[in-house]
Amino acid sequence: MHRFNDVIENLKRGRTQRVLAFGSSNTARYLYGLHWFDCLDLAIAHRHGRHHRFINAGISGNTTSQLLARFDEDAALYKPHAVFITIGGNDSNPARDISLAQFKTNLLELHSRFVQLNCAVIFQTYYAPNTYLSSDAGRQAVFSQYMQTVRDVATETDSELVDHLARWEPLRDHYPAYYIQLMRDQMHVNDLGNMVMGLDLARRYELPLGLDCQELWSFPKQCQMLMDALAAGRKTS
Repeated sequence: MHRFNDVIENLKRGRTQRVLAFGSSNTARYLYGLHWFDCLDLAIAHRHGRHHRFINAGISGNTTSQLLARFDEDAALYKPHAVFITIGGNDSNPARDISLAQFKTNLLELHSRFVQLNCAVIFQTYYAPNTYLSSDAGRQAVFSQYMQTVRDVATETDSELVDHLARWEPLRDHYPAYYIQLMRDQMHVNDLGNMVMGLDLARRYELPLGLDCQELWSFPKQCQMLMDALAAGRKTS
């Protein structure tokens, strides 16, 4: 089973690697500022030079069914060496009529198709939805179940998992003043939220970002430190 670290090893040897981001609005490039995928791109370039190609194939509003429908044109066409799959928010919307069982089936099919391409699969959960805003009660009631399904599929397929939700929920619940500044609306992060996700991804793969503009990164780094403290069972004042 290929891992993202295999991509990193190939980059060390100067071999061109293609990395795909496949998902919905959490992946689509529609905001100003840095995106989480940009952060990982820059971190790799800082450490290993520009031997990689990052391809963002996110489309706002997509479900797993739509990812499967456009798989050939928007995924297989690029022959990626690794893919970050971040999906489920729209599937969890009752109006989209995608059951948990169908969601799991679709995730397993996505995994199977990427493995056939000899591609490393990295599943990601979402950040935590903003429950401080008026919300879609139907979606909120089942959202965590869909994210748990992402975790379950990652375990079942022996795939990598980046569990953003597990880090973001404690921040939302214990430090709402910080959390709210990372959110654009109920279901989407803003540029600062993207930077927090990017910091976590870069650190996971031991890729320092080389942060030249320290002021720009100050608040995202504070939030990451609070998440670290909460994960360690500490709550600072």
